[in-house]
Amino acid sequence: MKISVLNYLAQRIRETHPRTRKLQLNAFIGLCVKGVGMLISLLLVPLTIDYLSKETYGAWLTISSVVTMLSFFDIGIGNGLRNKISEAISKEDNTKARAYISTAYALFGIIQLIIILLFYSIYSFIPWQKVFNTSINEVQLNTIIIILVISMAIKLVLDMLTYILMALQQSGLSSILNLITNALILIGTFIISKIAIGNLLYLAVLTAVSPILVLLISSIIFFSTYLKDYRPTISSIDWKFAKGLLSLGYQFFIIQLAVIVIFYSDNLIISQLFGPSEVSTYNVAFRYFNSINIIFTIIISPYWSAFTEAFIKNDRDWIKRTYRSLQKMWVGLAVSVCIMILFSDIIYEMWIGDRVKISITLSICTGLFVIVSSWNSINSLILNGTGKIKLQLLVAVFCATINVPFAIILGKHLKMMSSGIILATTCTLLIGSVLGSMQVKRIVSDKAKGIWNK
Repeated sequence: MKISVLNYLAQRIRETHPRTRKLQLNAFIGLCVKGVGMLISLLLVPLTIDYLSKETYGAWLTISSVVTMLSFFDIGIGNGLRNKISEAISKEDNTKARAYISTAYALFGIIQLIIILLFYSIYSFIPWQKVFNTSINEVQLNTIIIILVISMAIKLVLDMLTYILMALQQSGLSSILNLITNALILIGTFIISKIAIGNLLYLAVLTAVSPILVLLISSIIFFSTYLKDYRPTISSIDWKFAKGLLSLGYQFFIIQLAVIVIFYSDNLIISQLFGPSEVSTYNVAFRYFNSINIIFTIIISPYWSAFTEAFIKNDRDWIKRTYRSLQKMWVGLAVSVCIMILFSDIIYEMWIGDRVKISITLSICTGLFVIVSSWNSINSLILNGTGKIKLQLLVAVFCATINVPFAIILGKHLKMMSSGIILATTCTLLIGSVLGSMQVKRIVSDKAKGIWNK
């Protein structure tokens, strides 16, 4: 009986499309890694709140989210590089892939150096205490900001490694790098909590240095072994490829700017309208429900480059089958979110005790956000992978334009507070989800024309 079952499983694996097998392997690795990563994230929340206090923790979350926005200022080069590498490898042109990688590193390094110099020249003139609505010491706050911004710029250059791994459909490896970074931050936070309670500067340095160390060491190892054929060199830089990276990249960049407004402005809006303490409340609910969204993202993220490869090879049957499979997975996610809402109060009590109180309204609104954003993610994978992003760009800009005023109306004027902020974000995302679904159906059926095919 056991032999029959094993034979059956072995046959199913052999019959599975090679592209799908690679995706399943990366998804499995990603899930295992993310399971540990989520545990680390859950442990980090109460540890950090106890270390900083609820109000300072809220301010830290706001500062972190604003600085994280800078990660989108790669002018879209990262995502453009991902598609270009996938295209080159699909055509078995490793020399071209290496040229794209070398050019991307050089181009992005120059851009980040300019950003650092510009920011350093103006940051001292910005009233950061007012921006973040916090009473943190001004000198310490300025120091924290400059450390986080400079480290983020360096991290962005080194982060080219993760785009390369994802283009090679090895997202599992990039997940492992992220896990190592989070583990370092958890261990470091535990250590500094025993040394100096409430010192935000220590936490900022820890958060800034950890990813840089991991990415730098990993880059040296990977480009000496597994990625040796793609190792960036000065001689491989070809500036004619810069246009190809930027022409596709600028569209991704505009979409990323819109994503910043839609996804990453919530903490800043909440802090300005209701204070840092409300940010802590919002963030606890968001982390709880977003945990399942993270799992979903880990599973589907390898599909981007796979869709690029399938589209280049005109394998629309595989795209159709895979799209249907992703839709079924989304239904499972939606059901799981509903269950999470039902048990949310019990989980909050077990997780953070009485440190923060979360209303059922906030839980429901955050759950809806996860359901809509995950559906949006499926559509984006196909659109980004095929390079058909013109409509997505226009919709993203429109949604970003209405998101902030809509959030203020629901949150402040209708007195929904943080529940209104996340509900506004959900409603704006719903517009993109509907139009994105319409476009994807046209693309997979080879009936996309006009704006639907750009």
